[in-house]
Amino acid sequence: MREFETFEHGADVGVRGFGETPEEALSNLLKALTSLMVEKTSFMDEPPQSYIPIEVEADFLDELLVVFINKVLSIASIEGLLLYEFRGHLEESTPFLLKGEVGGIPFDSEKYGYGVEVKGATFTMAKFEKIKDKYVAQCVVDV
Repeated sequence: MREFETFEHGADVGVRGFGETPEEALSNLLKALTSLMVEKTSFMDEPPQSYIPIEVEADFLDELLVVFINKVLSIASIEGLLLYEFRGHLEESTPFLLKGEVGGIPFDSEKYGYGVEVKGATFTMAKFEKIKDKYVAQCVVDV
């Protein structure tokens, strides 16, 4: 099973993560997101060097996905990190609550190069659902 992918969408780019659990799909979605930001993604084969706590809530799963990505982008920008792993738990309550931590490494342009600047997640094609026996988390990001 593939973990993640990106796809073209007009002037923007779509990101998609797959997983056995909702949490794994979100973690793999972060890999797709980070793969846009750099030229070399070899660091994803290694465990993150640091973790930052994260908590988001929303009334709908699709909304939770967009809020999650935008919060991750904010943390990455403020901390100067490439964040490519999520560890935590999704509470399927009302509202939905996602609580855990995101992990990554310091961004080093000398080592990894520059990809595109991801400005934010949009609700375009946003979906976070179980399809057959796999979870899919996807949306289009503004680049």
